[in-house]
Amino acid sequence: MSEEKKGMIAAVCANIIFGMSYLFTKMALSGTEPVILLSIRFTITFIVLNLLISVKLMKLELKGKKLIGPIVLGILQPVLYFLFENYGLKYTTTTLAGILSSTSPILTAVLGAIFLGEKPNIKQWLCIGISIVGVLLVSIGVSGGRTTVLGTICLVLAYLSGAFYSILIRRLSKRFSPFELTYVMFLVGFLFFTAFAFIRYGAQTLPMMMTSLSQKSFVGAILYLGIACSVIAYLLGNYSLARLPVARNATFNCIQTVVSVLSGVIIMHDPFSITSGIAVILILLGVLGVNRFSTRV
Repeated sequence: MSEEKKGMIAAVCANIIFGMSYLFTKMALSGTEPVILLSIRFTITFIVLNLLISVKLMKLELKGKKLIGPIVLGILQPVLYFLFENYGLKYTTTTLAGILSSTSPILTAVLGAIFLGEKPNIKQWLCIGISIVGVLLVSIGVSGGRTTVLGTICLVLAYLSGAFYSILIRRLSKRFSPFELTYVMFLVGFLFFTAFAFIRYGAQTLPMMMTSLSQKSFVGAILYLGIACSVIAYLLGNYSLARLPVARNATFNCIQTVVSVLSGVIIMHDPFSITSGIAVILILLGVLGVNRFSTRV
């Protein structure tokens, strides 16, 4: 199997896992505060990454390498992305969040063309547009709420952070393995969000963590987020980013929307309209089209 096909499979698997994360995040947030959730999540992730090293399933060879790049990567994601996204969702409607998230493939493709010289062809741009129309259709009819300028700016900054993350990891993948990049990213996330939690809640931080961990539903959700999402999915995602042009990789992100919609329908018994069905088809057609009309990497 070619490296390109391996990258495509990794991207699909990563985005299926990420698509389920919205459901588990909602479950986890019902029992704790966002900052506490992020601190526990990345603590679990960092412990698991070190366990993988200790049992020699993964190698970490950072000695002699300049770490400024991976540290900046960790600041972009998870730190800035999760911060901006959480506060953006707090101060905007879910409809607006869905609309803005649909611009991610375009942002990533444009930045990839500027900084990496990876320019999608006309057919690929058309397919990216088809996927975006699908994501926009999913947003139709979603319950709204209060929207502020601050919330909108936060969401835009979140998706910009994600786009620059995709660009930077393509550059860094030439000098670091997917595991090394994932390790440094979540070391930064662990240190930042744990410090943030203690600054925000002080002496109440540990009691709040223990209270959250005493709830069975929270434990199940946080294990999924901390292990499946932050370890497995990010390793797969970083692997695919190292092997596929960023524009192609970005279209796979639309799979998250499909999975999140279907998981809501199947697990939470959310309504599934004809519009949602058409949207899912458009998203999948767009993803397939971008890869069908690509040149070899």
